Amino acid sequence: MTEHVISPWLFFDPEGDEERGTKVKAKTNTNSRREKRLFCVACRAWITHQDERIPVQGVHEHDCTNPHGLGFHIGCFRSARGCSHLGAATTEHTWFKGYAWRIALCGKCQAHLGWAFEAEGGGFYGLILNRLTSRAGTQS
Repeated sequence: MTEHVISPWLFFDPEGDEERGTKVKAKTNTNSRREKRLFCVACRAWITHQDERIPVQGVHEHDCTNPHGLGFHIGCFRSARGCSHLGAATTEHTWFKGYAWRIALCGKCQAHLGWAFEAEGGGFYGLILNRLTSRAGTQS
């Protein structure tokens, strides 16, 4: 009968339980944050993050109609780094008193995603919710 010798180094773990737990938590937090990203539905470019959601006039979501009768269901976001802007800001027909607006486009494909609202004390993005998705593209 052959005797097997097991090396004590086989079970040696250079990281203690506490260090390993910290790394697992960090990876979980990164994955959790990544899962909350929002992308352009047209091209799947990254636009913003669900943690950027904010209430404006007491709520995050608003139903708005433009002067041409087109309705939009928008969500308010503190920032949308994946957006670019079109045109100069105007207060004409604004949906939010005290805020000027300009069109917000996907920074990659230029799809209309909503509006950037600007005021002296700060601003926010009103993004059309059905033009965002939580599903990333292959290049995101």
